[in-house]
Order: sequence, then C-alpha cells, then structure tokens
Amino acid sequence: MTQMNIAVTFKHIGSSDAIRQYAESKVLKLEKYLNNIMEAHITLSMERVEHKESGIAQIKLTAKNLTINAEEKSSDIYSAIDLLMEKVEAQIKKHKEKNRRKDYEDKALTGAEEEENIPNIEIRQDYEKYPLGIEEAVQKLKKRNEDFIIFKDKVSSKISFIFKGEDGNFSLIAPDL
Repeated sequence: MTQMNIAVTFKHIGSSDAIRQYAESKVLKLEKYLNNIMEAHITLSMERVEHKESGIAQIKLTAKNLTINAEEKSSDIYSAIDLLMEKVEAQIKKHKEKNRRKDYEDKALTGAEEEENIPNIEIRQDYEKYPLGIEEAVQKLKKRNEDFIIFKDKVSSKISFIFKGEDGNFSLIAPDL
C-alpha cells in the first residue's frame, strides 16, 4: 500500500494543530473505503456572511483512476469536516458500485462472447422409423458411413443409439426412459 500524502491548508482562519490532526484522522479513515489514495489536499476556511461565521471544508482527493473534489459548509469547522467526509465516503461508494456494475457487465459481455465461440450444433431428426435389431442397425450404420444411428430396438422396444468409436468398434447405448 502506498503512503498517502495529506496537506491541510488554512485560509482566513488561524492554523491549529488540533484542527489539522482532526482533518488528517478523518482522511485516513477513508482508506477503509478506498485503499489506493495517493494524495489528499484539504483547505479549511472561515466565511462571515451577515455577522454569521461559517466553516468551509474543501478536499481534492487523488487515487488511482479517481479524483474527488468536494466542499461543505457548516456553522463550525469541525462540523464542516464531518459533513465533507460523509460526502466523500458517499462518492467513493458510488464510484465502487459503478465499477462493480461495469465489471459485472464486462463479465456478462465476456460470457456472450464465449457463447459465440460455441461450435454450431446441427439439429438432425433422421432416425430409423421402423424397429430394427441391433445387427441390422450396425449394418445400416456401415452402409451410411456415419458415426451413429438412432433406432427403436425390435427386442426391447427401447430407443437405442449405436456409435462407431475411434478404435472402429461399435457401442450401444439403450437408456431406460
């Protein structure tokens, strides 16, 4: 795991080790959601509007294949940091879910491509319509110069299957259906 660089900048507010450590600890907790964070730049500032102060927290978070920018305002700087981290967590989760869906879709497409690589299956419905003995079926198979024959066995009345193996011998399959 790479070491994350965290920079905290103060604007229009006195720098404080307590606030810096609070912000850094919150950013470090983001690693449980995203483990490849390379850099986090946090800007903390205060704004006064109509005799009312607001804390503003901004972040630029850089990770492998992802950059997150976010900003939050609140009545004090600590609350602004908390709200900012909630927003960043939500963005990270959204990004991960998007990647999960993309991976799933990629796998689904790969599965479709694999289906395209399945050899064509020839559907044939040619079988002996009249019952045959096993010897008769073998003789017909030899005359046809095919690999198999499907027929109804005269003796057992079962649908049977005889095929010619690679060794030249014939095998009989007569399933109990």
